[in-house]
Amino acid sequence: MNKRQLIAAASRRSSLTQGQTRQALEAVLEVIAGALAEGDHVTISGFGRFDVQPYASRKLHRFDGPGHYAVGERRLPVFRSSARLRQRLRRNDP
Repeated sequence: MNKRQLIAAASRRSSLTQGQTRQALEAVLEVIAGALAEGDHVTISGFGRFDVQPYASRKLHRFDGPGHYAVGERRLPVFRSSARLRQRLRRNDP
């Protein structure tokens, strides 16, 4: 499912138009991205937790020739699903 399909499905399940649903989704995504950029986490009860995982800099072996190269320190977004979401995915019915 892509963003357009998500908006259409959410719009059908609510009383909002697709334009209103798009605005709401984009606002939620902006809030999540802003919180992660500030180093905070976002927890959605029953769904999961969005967080930022820091990775230290390190040297890696080159596969295309001799030597090593450096990979700088970075932060990557991670998602940890809730127990309720994992249980729902384990059931046979969608």
